[in-house]
Amino acid sequence: MASVELQGVHKSYGSHEVVKACNLRVQEGEFLVVVGPSGCGKSTLLRAIAGLEPLSGGRLLIDGQDMTQADPVARGVAMVFQSYALYPHMTVAENIGFGLKIAGESKDRTAARVQEVAALLRLDGLLQSKPKALSGGQRQRVAIGRALARKPRIFLFDEPLSNLDAGLRAEMRVELARLHHALGNTMIYVTHDQVEAMTLATRMVVMQAGRIEQVGTPLEVFNQPATRFVAGFLGQPAMNFIRVESGPAAPGDGAVQRVGSYIWDTGAGHAGAVPWEAGVRPEDLRCSADQACLDLLIDATEQLGSDTVVHGSLPDGQRLTVRLPGQQPSGVGQRLGLVPDTARTVWFDAAGRNLALQIGVSLDG
Repeated sequence: MASVELQGVHKSYGSHEVVKACNLRVQEGEFLVVVGPSGCGKSTLLRAIAGLEPLSGGRLLIDGQDMTQADPVARGVAMVFQSYALYPHMTVAENIGFGLKIAGESKDRTAARVQEVAALLRLDGLLQSKPKALSGGQRQRVAIGRALARKPRIFLFDEPLSNLDAGLRAEMRVELARLHHALGNTMIYVTHDQVEAMTLATRMVVMQAGRIEQVGTPLEVFNQPATRFVAGFLGQPAMNFIRVESGPAAPGDGAVQRVGSYIWDTGAGHAGAVPWEAGVRPEDLRCSADQACLDLLIDATEQLGSDTVVHGSLPDGQRLTVRLPGQQPSGVGQRLGLVPDTARTVWFDAAGRNLALQIGVSLDG
């Protein structure tokens, strides 16, 4: 196990800055997931930690030792790539033990380590097979085994499950979680898949355009997103962003936030800040027969079996998505009254920042 610290790290290709002044500390034994859209700089950041990309500035520390200029082999890391990169002419055993062979390890010790790794990854019965005889999940386990055989201090994963179908991805998520629990190694995992990030991470890093937007546990980031981008990136279906109008409910009254006739209770912690948008997740809207509610005109539904996703628009044209429990009738063309869970509403200012985090209080009072 080892800790990793990034101090003002940035990476540029000519005038194009891909990673911008990143500061981050990864604790020993942590499973840190870096998530973000394609092109946000997450894979470049991982390759820089591995030593495959030289930094343009800043420092990289591993266990407190400056490794900014160190060769990849001196860093004690092992990387698993998106492509399995297995040698097709070698058996599973030969692929797993290849790194040890190159390092000059004896045949007996290599064979013993291969058996140990194969048992951990449940590849015992496949050691004499060639990669072409394996499933995608088995090939990925061999690629992980090849990295594991070297006993690295840090594992780096660069979107290792993106080439697998949905069923295999779910299976391999469980395998990776089990592996981390068994080994306790520091793992840094890059993905654009929010499900992988939410289910695997002990902490997660959300990146956008080369910058770190937020760091925290999956539930911290999901429940208290620091920015509008983070809120919209996590969650399926995505969070609704609803523009509100500020004004008095009646002459002489204080300002309230409203959408049409619906007055939105912002709670006692408002502290005078003026929200620009209300963020509400689709599952945090409930049906209501009250007159004072959000009036949704339904134009599409998605039946998911366990629940139903309803799409529509408010009278002012704003789009809204709601997730309803169970199997609901389509209702296309009908109107649906909705009331948001005000305790779970996230308010954003004009710059897209979570107001509760800006003023240091919860807006639900």
